[in-house]
Amino acid sequence: MTSTSRFKSVAAALRGPGLIRWLRVIGPAWVVMLADVDAPSVITAGQGGTTSGYALLLPVFAIVPLLAIVQEMTSRLALATGKGHVELVRIRYGRRWAAVSVIGMAVINFVAYVAEFAGIALGAGIVGIPAPVAIVGALAIHATMVLTTSYKWFERMALALSLALFSFVVLAVAGRPDLGHLVSDLAPIPADLPNDYFALVVAIVGASIMPWMLFYQQSASVDKRLKREDLRGARLETVVGAFASQALMAVIVIAAAAAMQSAPAVVDRAANLADLPEGMARLADGGAGWLIAIGLVGSGLLALVVVSLSAAWGIGELMGWPHSLDLKPSEAWRFYAVYLVEVVPAAAVALLSHDLVRVCIGAMVFNVIVLALPLAFLVLLTSDRELLGDLANKWWQAAVLWAATFLLLACGAFGMYQFLV
Repeated sequence: MTSTSRFKSVAAALRGPGLIRWLRVIGPAWVVMLADVDAPSVITAGQGGTTSGYALLLPVFAIVPLLAIVQEMTSRLALATGKGHVELVRIRYGRRWAAVSVIGMAVINFVAYVAEFAGIALGAGIVGIPAPVAIVGALAIHATMVLTTSYKWFERMALALSLALFSFVVLAVAGRPDLGHLVSDLAPIPADLPNDYFALVVAIVGASIMPWMLFYQQSASVDKRLKREDLRGARLETVVGAFASQALMAVIVIAAAAAMQSAPAVVDRAANLADLPEGMARLADGGAGWLIAIGLVGSGLLALVVVSLSAAWGIGELMGWPHSLDLKPSEAWRFYAVYLVEVVPAAAVALLSHDLVRVCIGAMVFNVIVLALPLAFLVLLTSDRELLGDLANKWWQAAVLWAATFLLLACGAFGMYQFLV
């Protein structure tokens, strides 16, 4: 085959229905995976790099398969049934269990809102923007993104906002990590074990697999009207998104760890750097501060919108209300009201918080405990052959997933104990 013929065949493939269908699928998984690298996750990764160096890199990447497996289940349920997580729980197990699931989600979401606002305030403070101004501005953007009355336009704005997180890649390069040192320190448990190392590992898990992610990807896939024939593309997007999410966490760890080894300490830390992990503060003391600010504010805003939507969709599914972003506010006013109002108390709490880093890390550890209930429902639903037919989990898949669920719960309980003590 000549080079011209090869070019024509590749061009034909790129114009083919397979690629077009895959491009149409992109959105729910990528948005939720990038929102996974939210403001408290950034702070947690920065704290990990500060105190444990590169030792957290192995736990960060070890989570990729579990993250992809968990989120693939949500996509499979959405595309096979056309229903969100809470709606399926209500149908299969009754309104009471669905209500319990929503209440658990509401608790962790409130903690998440506080942590997102805390991260936004930290990021804005680096470039001199007062916390009240930053939080009010975040609320305005938060409202604007869903009032387009179009899921397509919302998703485009969310995809654009997700690009802000790649500022951390530039930050890691600016930190000039010593690659030889990185490889030599790449151990699951450092020789000089910090007191909070295991709590940080659990926090990294909580920062990577969050309860609201399960609700969001399933409901967003339904709102996007993805079908069973889109499953292959949705799975590919989920795997790519899982790797991208953890790669971003890794570059934050690398940036903070590199700064602790090479960047000068901040002797008199300015007020706008005082709440950052030391490794991030050393970088933020120069021009790279803008990169941290963009990443923190962008990640906090993206997660704030995603978490709010997961709650609004979940409550709408529980109550049987209209709950689509393609509906006008007059047609789904309760759905939009939940989305707009639920974050306001958390904004006030964030403004009153004094130890924002501890709030962020504590939220991540708490995530692992609260994850157990929605994850248990997810395993039950994806193992239901009456519901999914040939797409249901095999018995060995269900066994592995149940083991992972109990292991996560045990790790969360231990991590919370170590965090509090």
